[in-house]
Amino acid sequence: MHFFHIAGLQHLRDLPRLSISAEEVYSQIESGQISVEYIESSKNYGSIRNRIDLLPLLEQILDSNDTIFRYNPALQAFSVIEADFLLKNKVKETPVFVFLSKNCSGKYFCRSFFPDCKKDYAERQTKWTLLLKRKIIKSENKDIVLYRHKGISIK
Repeated sequence: MHFFHIAGLQHLRDLPRLSISAEEVYSQIESGQISVEYIESSKNYGSIRNRIDLLPLLEQILDSNDTIFRYNPALQAFSVIEADFLLKNKVKETPVFVFLSKNCSGKYFCRSFFPDCKKDYAERQTKWTLLLKRKIIKSENKDIVLYRHKGISIK
């Protein structure tokens, strides 16, 4: 369950109810057993506030056609994030970084997400040119082309 890390809940070590499995935390948040007020009561909440505030915009960020990088964590001495790709967007004048990884079945998922003004995770990374971007909404059986570079035909 990546929501726990995407939301930054691992930084709220002072909240004992978050020391259970990530899946259980998600389930309890979804059911209302863990409230927003409880999460906000952490003395460390300020360190994740920006991430929480931008979390509802994650789909919009993923849908955007901003900068994409092939991510090599070895080029960032300050980062321990293992990811295949990095998306760098700007939301409300703040750089936002989204790290994507491939799972065992070959599908990509969001490994981490956060706004940051102090570190540029894209520095020294290989920038890619986007040729085609599709959004598949399985529940609605939709395949939407979000971006198509000139000269690229769609099959």
